[in-house]
Amino acid sequence: MRVALVTESLWSMGGANRVLESFAKMYPDADIYALFGDTKSLSSELQKHRIIYSALNKRLFIKQLYRYTYHLWPLHIEKFDLSQYDLVISSSASVAFGVITPMTCKHIAYVHSPMRYLWDLKDVGIKELVFFKRMVTNFLLVFIRLWESSASSRPDILISNSKFVARRISKYWGREVDYVLTPPVHFYEGVIKDKSERGKKDHDKYIVAGAPFEFNKKGEFLLECMKDSKIVLKLIGSGSKEPRLRRKYSKYKNIQFLGKISDEEKWRVLSKASAFVMPGIEDYGIFPVEAMSAGTPVLAYKAGGILENLMEGVNGYFFTEWNRENFDVGLMKVLNEKWNYKKISESVKRNNNSEDMFKKRFKEY
Repeated sequence: MRVALVTESLWSMGGANRVLESFAKMYPDADIYALFGDTKSLSSELQKHRIIYSALNKRLFIKQLYRYTYHLWPLHIEKFDLSQYDLVISSSASVAFGVITPMTCKHIAYVHSPMRYLWDLKDVGIKELVFFKRMVTNFLLVFIRLWESSASSRPDILISNSKFVARRISKYWGREVDYVLTPPVHFYEGVIKDKSERGKKDHDKYIVAGAPFEFNKKGEFLLECMKDSKIVLKLIGSGSKEPRLRRKYSKYKNIQFLGKISDEEKWRVLSKASAFVMPGIEDYGIFPVEAMSAGTPVLAYKAGGILENLMEGVNGYFFTEWNRENFDVGLMKVLNEKWNYKKISESVKRNNNSEDMFKKRFKEY
């Protein structure tokens, strides 16, 4: 059986590409198709595979400018020739689900999210454009919404990564998902230490956030809340807004931009943190689940996929408004709670898929 894996972006090993990596392990001979990316930035597992990029990837400065080519993504995703494959699996955060497959081919679409800038974030940034650019952008968004509505009928099996995304698919595409399958999570494998081991001294205490550098992740809100605090904030990962936010907030001594770090270092940071904070809306939220698996309580905005994992008083607390006062009250609640760190870890391991369980459940479909 010939298998193809299809996605949009292969610039880094974020949550969506960790899922792609799991598919690649399941089908070691599969070819991978992507709109754009950099093979050198991928895991050794993905680099074992033959990777075919669209013509967009040949454009000059595509890594810096790829978001501005969004109106071309449907065209280029449809150009992929998949006629030689028996099974196509798309890992889709925008348009990959819309690939065209032959009648003899089974297409399973694993959807991380409908394209956010068509729906939930459709007004983000547009108001700042001059009149002509605003008109053109709005016209292009209408076109892509029509394409998305039509293309949503193409997958033979439609799987969402959370109940939250399933509801969004139903609302925006008018189609019910066939299954909800939460993404594979790499759980913390170390020993969960008791409270006395976390921040024995005040200067050892810190909170951590995972790559809050996109519009929906509310990174600037978090940094504004923390810039005058005595609490240290460590930021793991990267994103499109990181360079600007790093320039603006690096001057504050309590804010540390760690950038991309090794898995070993990531687990060290997560397992010793006093809390993990998630100020934005995530479709699922692998980072906070990883943090909880290490026994770290979470403060999260009350919306999105985190509602399926965070249980107040068990593994964290919510805040409900994007203002400093509401955030501070929530943070103090998390930091002052007497947590059972082992119970925090157990709470997410019961409700989420390890990589092996993800593979097993996917193959049942």
